[in-house]
Amino acid sequence: MGRLFSKVLSRISFRSGAVVFPSPVLSGLILSGLVLSGCGLIEPEKAPPACPEIIVLKEAEEMTRFQGQGRDLTDVTFEASINNFANVCVLDEETNNLNNQVVVRFELTQGPASDGAAKFNYFVAVATHDRKILSRESFDLVAPFEGNRTSVALVDNIFPTIPLRDGKTGDDYIIFIGFELTRSELYYNRTKI
Repeated sequence: MGRLFSKVLSRISFRSGAVVFPSPVLSGLILSGLVLSGCGLIEPEKAPPACPEIIVLKEAEEMTRFQGQGRDLTDVTFEASINNFANVCVLDEETNNLNNQVVVRFELTQGPASDGAAKFNYFVAVATHDRKILSRESFDLVAPFEGNRTSVALVDNIFPTIPLRDGKTGDDYIIFIGFELTRSELYYNRTKI
């Protein structure tokens, strides 16, 4: 199974680029602008390609990072949530690759035990509708809490390319997003759900 996964993994590629926004309103406007600008790239006489559905995993849509082994509110370094996302895709007719731009927006709040920045990982996985993972990649992000700011918004752009074969379309795929959590962070999330 490892070899098959490696072959499939090598066919789906990702690129990333993150931007930090101190203002949630500004990042919301930029996210909206990116989605709307993607629509302007489509030729009017052609219907846009079907993009994969995006699912943020319920147990991995929030993260509370604690300092050390403590679980008191005073031990919280930061809290983060995935609060918005969008996907724009374009079909490259020459290669039959579906080029996606996935925009993920995070909101982070500084905790009492903060060291001045929120460092975390999140993942993006491409899967079939029967939940078979074709590719999964992890991304590292850092959100600084500058000055007296206690909250910050962060927008990251991911560009997965999905080769469409055997008559498949974007409707045949799902893109999963979530925080990479430790066992204790996952347990903490499950107790809140």
